[in-house]
Amino acid sequence: MNKILLVDDEKRALEMLERVLKMAGYITVGVTDPRTVQGIIKKEQLSVAVFDLMMPGMNGLDLLESVRDTDPDLPVIILTGHGTIKTAVEAVKRGAFDYVTKPYDIDEVDLIIKRAIQQRRLLLENKILREKLLERSPLSKIVTEDRAMERLLKEVQTLANINTTTLITGESGTGKELIAKALHFSGIRHDKPFVTIDCGGIPETILESEIFGHVKGAFTGAHVDKKGYMEVAERGTVFFDEISELPFFLQKKLLRAIQEKEFSKVGDTRTIKANIRIIAATNKDLKEEVSLGKFREDLFYRLNVVSLRLPPLRDRFQDIPLLAHYFLAEFNIKFNKRVNMISEEALGKMMAYDWPGNIRELKNTIERVVVFKEDKIISLQDLPDEIRRFDCDKVEDILPLKEFRERTLGNMTKDYIKMLLALYKGNVSKAAARAQIDRGNFRKLMKRFAVSAREYRQ
Repeated sequence: MNKILLVDDEKRALEMLERVLKMAGYITVGVTDPRTVQGIIKKEQLSVAVFDLMMPGMNGLDLLESVRDTDPDLPVIILTGHGTIKTAVEAVKRGAFDYVTKPYDIDEVDLIIKRAIQQRRLLLENKILREKLLERSPLSKIVTEDRAMERLLKEVQTLANINTTTLITGESGTGKELIAKALHFSGIRHDKPFVTIDCGGIPETILESEIFGHVKGAFTGAHVDKKGYMEVAERGTVFFDEISELPFFLQKKLLRAIQEKEFSKVGDTRTIKANIRIIAATNKDLKEEVSLGKFREDLFYRLNVVSLRLPPLRDRFQDIPLLAHYFLAEFNIKFNKRVNMISEEALGKMMAYDWPGNIRELKNTIERVVVFKEDKIISLQDLPDEIRRFDCDKVEDILPLKEFRERTLGNMTKDYIKMLLALYKGNVSKAAARAQIDRGNFRKLMKRFAVSAREYRQ
């Protein structure tokens, strides 16, 4: 039910408007003293406010300004006489939703209120959507209990709002692109483009055109002007993945673009200003590449303003149970499965394995197992041969799994609850049924882990 705040110093006019709006199905809160409005707005959940323009002590414009400070999204409708229409128009310019002239037509007032309520609802839905996107940002997808990784994530949070060139290093599969996205989407450029250039995956013959664009006639087949990634990403971020694979002849052009903050399209003498952030990643040692003459030393130092090194999964083995269960919950929902446990024996082998493909290999392993799994427990026999047969003297040292489970169970349970609510669009009953627990206990878990169903409803 929508609640309308009515403010008019004339008591009879206020009572009449309240009576008519109540008949139309609204809940009303009527006051004659505009000085009480701030307290009401803070206490009540209002859909719309209707203010008389001319009131002693505080007129409608002053009241509008004070409301903007308390609840900037609250739609305000101004009631005005014919002699003060100019002032009412000024109120609209200052943020009022609309105005109605006296004597007013109640159908007109009702129509404007309905439009205002719709605007309020859209603003609220957009706010919830932004919060969901923030919650599901790449930074929130990085799960870890490793101290080195936790320090790195704090650095990422700091760097997100600093417009500086960043080099991310680490083995393949450690999550370099996820960190790059976290830097972008958690920072000041989050609402601008994030463009990835796979330096090793684009043929060298067209790579320059893909990065910088070209003009018509620049080469055979260039029939029209084309924007490159650098231009498409204006005011956003360009992520050069596997920067070590960038051909030597293009390294100089990229260096100039970073230094001068401008570049030229292929076949063009004009320059284009580049307001972009550069993030690069590599699984190679760029210093060694420089010493071998494969990478420009000046470009290396330009890229290496800030460096983030991602550790391999074998160096953060205590994260393996956490990551394995995180991916398990994700693929249960994706494939409509109920695989809810990994045996101690299987988990022990997973923690002993050296994971040359790092997190990517772990994720692919869990996905493959879940796809073919018919019962609820992943056993040692379900794992690929290379993991089952892996021999490591450290296995006995790694096996205090009870401690790891206790530390990670809370995070895994919270992720599980959130995934179920997302799957069933906030329907607690369906989520509880899928979890095979009663609704009351599911709600207790939601309360314990501070998870709200409302944000998942559509």
